[in-house]
Amino acid sequence: MIEEILINQLDPRQVKQLEAADKASLSNPSYSIEVYAAILKQSPGCLELRKKLRALQLRIAKSSTKGLSGLLGKVTTAPFMLRGKSDKDPEGLLVKAEDLISKSPGNVLAHHMLADAASAIGMSKTAVFALETIKQIQPKDVKNLKELGNAYIEAGDTESAIATGGEIMKLSPGDGDAEDLMKRASVAVAMNKGKWEQSDDFRTQLKDESEAQSLEQAAKTVTDSKSLEDLIRQTYEKYEKEPENINHYRQLSDYYQRYGDLENAIAWIQEARKLDAGKSDVSLEEKERLLTLEYFDSAIVQWEKAYHENPNDESIRKSWEESVENKKQYQKHQLESLVQRYPNEYGYRYELGLILFEEDDYDGSLPHFQLAQRNAKVRLDAILHLGRAYSRKNFNDLAIEQFNLLKNEIQVMDDRKKDAIYELGCCLESMGNKKSAIEEFKLIYSSDISFKDVADKINAFYKAGGA
Repeated sequence: MIEEILINQLDPRQVKQLEAADKASLSNPSYSIEVYAAILKQSPGCLELRKKLRALQLRIAKSSTKGLSGLLGKVTTAPFMLRGKSDKDPEGLLVKAEDLISKSPGNVLAHHMLADAASAIGMSKTAVFALETIKQIQPKDVKNLKELGNAYIEAGDTESAIATGGEIMKLSPGDGDAEDLMKRASVAVAMNKGKWEQSDDFRTQLKDESEAQSLEQAAKTVTDSKSLEDLIRQTYEKYEKEPENINHYRQLSDYYQRYGDLENAIAWIQEARKLDAGKSDVSLEEKERLLTLEYFDSAIVQWEKAYHENPNDESIRKSWEESVENKKQYQKHQLESLVQRYPNEYGYRYELGLILFEEDDYDGSLPHFQLAQRNAKVRLDAILHLGRAYSRKNFNDLAIEQFNLLKNEIQVMDDRKKDAIYELGCCLESMGNKKSAIEEFKLIYSSDISFKDVADKINAFYKAGGA
């Protein structure tokens, strides 16, 4: 059995190595990580060292600009295959989890593996740390917070368990699992204070039947929280028996997406497209495209958040901008290909038109917006952007036709109709027809005084005498 120890309990030679690695952590982080990892492998119970290693790994990962290409194209089911086997070889799982984390510090599944293995060994504080790391990566993951709360109780940190229950209640008001967690933690606090007799299973101390039922339900929730991983494991077993069954690939991708692991979700769709049955499946291609865009969006959100937290860090700002540009280029490339292969899929034309419009390529966007009107789902938006493209080219008479068409076709004064009327007013203004322009702006003003700068235009008009 591995025991949790402090750094000062390590071999003196190891302590000296760690001191040297600590000094080099800023100038040569790769060296420090190598030293930390090597010593941790020899002394896996040293939680202090594991924390040092993880902090440095996450720091390096946050500053990395590694693109999508470095993450995709490889199916990594190992985390789920290994989760659930902690009871058979927890020490081996501990090593495998660290290996996965070293390759990808943000791999939530690997941190879950570490928590499972540590818990099975009896390293309750290490299990807590693993779940705390997940919280750091995904602070609003309610499922993880529930696991963390239970881990706190297991580790004897009842106050943190109660606090975690409170966090869950803020994210998910009225969550029964959170209430049960706080009840359990409160009971444990009472026991620790000597108000209850000590027992290996404090639920046996409860005399109130309803309390006992609540605790039982809480225990079931821990199992339920892993239901998605169980589904993945079961589906993977089916896949191993029927590797040509494309439905297994679809299911695995779907489950991974629901779990929040977009890398694996994309990878399984990519694998499906390699099958004979998947090579001509348009739905798989579209699924991969949408998942990849979702992946890009996730990266953009993370970099944006990091930038707002560190506004003076130019490297983070650059990474954020690169993420936005990478998404745009990927999207443009995909849509160009889709439009070429499926010229009558007008929804694709509208999406491509939008990208070209945003790039100020108005000539390029025009034919796509014109054809996109044949798709009922995007017709109104296509008309709006067609008018805008004409307007940006100073073809105001053609733009006015489109905006009038949209104005008359939309019966309710929604944002799209307001946009059309506003653009119409701006075109009339550009043509020197200020009287007609102001009449259009008045239509918006009477409905929504806060829309863009309509209030300023109306106020300026009446200030000048209303003429």
